[in-house]
Amino acid sequence: MGEFVSMGVISDGNSYGVPDDLLYSFPVVIKNKTWKFVEGLPINDFSREKMDLTAKELTEEKESAFEFLSSA
Repeated sequence: MGEFVSMGVISDGNSYGVPDDLLYSFPVVIKNKTWKFVEGLPINDFSREKMDLTAKELTEEKESAFEFLSSA
């Protein structure tokens, strides 16, 4: 598969089931100063549970931040 790194990027268009519009750490490849998601990595049940929990927490933090900004 080649080398890839984990990088925090906007989740739009990912194949890992992470909701769009979150800054989330994904496996990516970088070539010619451009990155793209690594597709098709296997995810076991333990990892899926942790990924879903992280996405839930990030979504809640994002919603709290927007509520704070709209009330300021």
